[in-house]
Amino acid sequence: MSTCRVLIILCSDNTRRISAIIGDNAELPCDIQNGNLTEWPILIIWYKGQDHAIFSVDHRENFSGSIWSENSMEGRVHYSKNKGIAVLIIKNVRSSDIGQYRCREDFKYSPTQNNFIQLDIITPPSRLEILYFKKNAIWNSTSSTPPILEDGPFEIACKAYDGSPPPRVMWNLHGMNVDNTYSVERENVVVNVLRIDRVQRDSLGKKLECEASNIPNIVQLRTSVTMNVYLKPLSVAITGVEQPFLAGEPSSIDCVSYGSRPAANITWYHDGRVIENKTKRIKVVENNNMTWSSLRLVPSDNDDQSVISCVASNIYFRKEPKEQKIILNVHYPPRLRIDLGRNLNVSYIKEGSDVYFECTIKASPVINRLDWDHNGTNVGRHESRRTIVSNQTLVLQSITRKGSGSYRCIASNGRGKSISNAYHIDVKYEPSCITNQQHVYGAHKGETAWVKCKVNSNPTPTSFRWAFNNSVSGLINVANSDKSLATIKFKVTDFGTLLCWATNSLATQSQPCVYHIVPAGRPDPPRNCLPVNVTSTRFTVVCDPGYGGGLPQHFECTVATSDRPDVTEATYDGRTGRTYIQVTGLRPSTRYVASVYAANAKGSSANHVSVYVETAPNPKDPRVAGDSTSTASRFSDAAYIGIFVLGCCVVLFCALAVVYAKRLVASVRGRSVIREQQAVRNQNGEEIRFAESKGVEEHPVVTKEDDEIQTESRKQKMSGTLQNGQCNEITSGPKYSVLAVQNINTPRSSLLESHMNDANNVRFGTRTQTSNQQKIYESFVVYPNRKSIPMQDMVYTRVAKPYTEIESIV
Repeated sequence: MSTCRVLIILCSDNTRRISAIIGDNAELPCDIQNGNLTEWPILIIWYKGQDHAIFSVDHRENFSGSIWSENSMEGRVHYSKNKGIAVLIIKNVRSSDIGQYRCREDFKYSPTQNNFIQLDIITPPSRLEILYFKKNAIWNSTSSTPPILEDGPFEIACKAYDGSPPPRVMWNLHGMNVDNTYSVERENVVVNVLRIDRVQRDSLGKKLECEASNIPNIVQLRTSVTMNVYLKPLSVAITGVEQPFLAGEPSSIDCVSYGSRPAANITWYHDGRVIENKTKRIKVVENNNMTWSSLRLVPSDNDDQSVISCVASNIYFRKEPKEQKIILNVHYPPRLRIDLGRNLNVSYIKEGSDVYFECTIKASPVINRLDWDHNGTNVGRHESRRTIVSNQTLVLQSITRKGSGSYRCIASNGRGKSISNAYHIDVKYEPSCITNQQHVYGAHKGETAWVKCKVNSNPTPTSFRWAFNNSVSGLINVANSDKSLATIKFKVTDFGTLLCWATNSLATQSQPCVYHIVPAGRPDPPRNCLPVNVTSTRFTVVCDPGYGGGLPQHFECTVATSDRPDVTEATYDGRTGRTYIQVTGLRPSTRYVASVYAANAKGSSANHVSVYVETAPNPKDPRVAGDSTSTASRFSDAAYIGIFVLGCCVVLFCALAVVYAKRLVASVRGRSVIREQQAVRNQNGEEIRFAESKGVEEHPVVTKEDDEIQTESRKQKMSGTLQNGQCNEITSGPKYSVLAVQNINTPRSSLLESHMNDANNVRFGTRTQTSNQQKIYESFVVYPNRKSIPMQDMVYTRVAKPYTEIESIV
């Protein structure tokens, strides 16, 4: 079905103008009697131009409405009538169809009429073209514009080609007309240039349409492009820094930028320096103009309080980046460094000077404790040592030579404990005499004595000075490799005192070393000899040396078995200066007696000290140890059962003993019987009597009359008796009533209550206390640990070093 789009225009000269689009149908109307129809025409003829007939309809007699058309129009023209209007339809109009047409109407009774029609053929524009001009380059696209910078100018053109009459060209933005100004650039070309001074962010993605038409209210051609707007970054934010970072542990920091198009370029900076790609890991996610970057780093303590920056930039907006900075809060253990005070010279610190150290601390978080260390020992505030600790400073007032060594500061915080470097100081001091050296030299007149002067000195002495009985003649120094030691070759012509002074770079020794030149003699016997490290074949005797007779001494001993002490089996010599002798080559499980004495160049000590020792059994004796493998293999279940039964018996026996002891104590306290418990003889033939308290008695152990016999002579006698029994009296500590050590023939009534002082020796005595208005006398023993234990629960032991404490069974 053909379409017909006709534009009818009435002209002032009664010519009707009709427009048709090429290729469409054109309708040429012809009014009959100007709409006053009284009769229908018998002949209608359409002419093109003045006299060129192209179509006719003949209703005369013998024609019966025959239709005729020109050959050139055959098949394209049709005729129709409707309500007094005859219409000639030209199908598929061509440009050659343009022109003036005349419709002639012949009537049977009415005069002939003519209608004039002007047919215009409209040729639509053939195509549209969008052009973008930038830097003399022409760009065209049918999808999107070239990049348009936010806040920048923009210019774009739309051209319509061909068309008759020339078409109108217009711009619409997002459906609204923004520009309808166009111009004819040249024949058959119409152009509209759109100019935008400042492109807004919201223009991104909007559709920009170009329309062209040469028919009113009808759009014949339309094309569109999407606005491609490049946007600036709007913001940048760093996340993941809510908690402190830990030194040495990997962490991540995220940076998110919004608003940039294309995606922002994320650059990380550390204290103004770009973080290279090899030390960062960046992942970019472009979503809704968002760019995300993650920085992976392992902070160190040096990074604390440093600045991390994240910069988001767009290469099209180089002058408008977005940046955010954060300060790294890195937690790490304290980093310490100890230094000597700035005004002190470490090479010249002498005794009596004031010395102070400063501890430089770098820590995050701040330290919660600071200590000082000297040679592994904690140094704190100590007034007697004149030590002051203030903030991060250690002050040592009037330092002594003991202050030499290494100092360190020790600090801790929430991340751990740290120790600083060691700072070593060497305290200089003037020479002083070494205490532990030989001060007595024995010799005969005319002999030569080699006297050694040993001093402590820092720095080492530069010279020594001697004097003998205030004279310096005849004193010759002997060269020594040890600079802290001076030796003189002294010919003894008289006995007296030899003095030695050492001098170093600080001063001369203020108190000289004193040596006594005495006639030489034999040494005194050793003291307090004890056997130690006893095995099956050897033991060691340790003694305290006595006076050496003015000469170097050593220990010697002879060893014999205890059953034949007069037969010496071996003799052993100790080295000079040593306080022990090793005895070897002994037999297992044998009792020996070692006779120890001291010897020097003048002979041996007059008295010997006997030490009794029993060697241990031979561990290889099968009666003692046996083969562990065979023993283990022969150990049967019966043996285990036997041990278990034996253990149970022992436990039961102990329990019964405890119960019996408690009952015995209860019965003792319930009865009023006083009896003599025991008598023990000591080495001097004296007897120590112990009185036992059995409860409250009308006649106490020590009667009132005896108690009043506390004369000074009896106290001295008792004190001497105690000394004979190896109980020494001391003058410090709490006082107790003491039961005296008596002779065998001393009656009980001579028991004397006396107050004696307790310290390191065992004490025997009585103690009184008042209960129910009566005196209770209780025998007791006081041991070195100041415990008082009832006598009835005691077992007598001889007083000797080391002391033995006897526990109560109650």
